[in-house]
Amino acid sequence: MKTKYKQRRRDVAQSRADDAPVGKDHKDAAQKDAITHEAWKVFEAYLKNNGDRLTEARRIILRQVFERHDHFRADELAADLVGGVNRVSRGTVYRTLALMVQAGLVRELRDSDVHVHYEHVFGHEHHEHLICNECGRFVEFQDQDVEVRLMDVCRKKGFRPTSHRVVVFGTCMECQAKAKPTTVIMKKTS
Repeated sequence: MKTKYKQRRRDVAQSRADDAPVGKDHKDAAQKDAITHEAWKVFEAYLKNNGDRLTEARRIILRQVFERHDHFRADELAADLVGGVNRVSRGTVYRTLALMVQAGLVRELRDSDVHVHYEHVFGHEHHEHLICNECGRFVEFQDQDVEVRLMDVCRKKGFRPTSHRVVVFGTCMECQAKAKPTTVIMKKTS
């Protein structure tokens, strides 16, 4: 199962890069730097407020997270930070990601294989996900009707929402196209 999963991850690496936000959500370098700087200020305040240490390793991790534009796993981030001048331990990566989730800078998502993936959400519009069971691709979407309907349900049930996430699992168009066509025999009814 792990080998199959790793292969799927490799197969869609380029397609995930292709799915990076475009248009108004695609920030130029100066905007990205400004968002990363603002995210650090929020994280710094969160850490101070909770009595946690401000470390260079946490700054490196935050910077690396905000440079990514995919749905990554903690082990992938840790592998990126294993060597070089910005070396950070695997344990520090996992602990810092947990703190970033608590601070509201990063969101956790689970795929169909129950692997935890992360994406930075600070500075981005709220969105939902479609996740392909075959290749592992994450497809982001926004739908105001879904948002309105969820708030409607909460209101009718007297529920005060703090957050939500919608994740739909299925098969993406590319994987459907690769699948062998099946013949459906329909019985004639009288």
